[in-house]
Amino acid sequence: MTISLQRFEQLLDAYGASPQRWPDHERAAALQLLEHSAHAAHLLQNAQWLDQQLDQLPAPDFVYLNTTLLTVPLPARRKIWTDQLLEWLVPAQARTVAVLWRPAALACVPLIMGLAVGNQLDVFSDVDTTDLYSVDMEETELELISLADYSEILQ
Repeated sequence: MTISLQRFEQLLDAYGASPQRWPDHERAAALQLLEHSAHAAHLLQNAQWLDQQLDQLPAPDFVYLNTTLLTVPLPARRKIWTDQLLEWLVPAQARTVAVLWRPAALACVPLIMGLAVGNQLDVFSDVDTTDLYSVDMEETELELISLADYSEILQ
């Protein structure tokens, strides 16, 4: 596998000058390019210098970061529409009533929705109900006879 100078420069920019940090599948090709190319050696020297400069920089001290983050107030929580509806139905002054009223009102919502939907549906509007109850007596009689056990009668 061979590697281009452009890809070698990308490796140096992404992983630094240390070959141990380079991806395993590209490390051998990058080292081979380094042996044969003076430009690649120059790029590696520049990357080593940059790594040394970055290593000499002190790490920033975040003394007040934890206290700052912990003291930041959280944004106000938005109430969902059901809570807003229940607060409208039961005012905040009647808290004792609200404790009992809210679960009861919430339990009635599916019942009210079922009644509303049930009243809107007209399921049997195009079905002739006389056909539902008309039964061919001969077929019914034959079905009942076929279910009977005649083995006792024949013996």
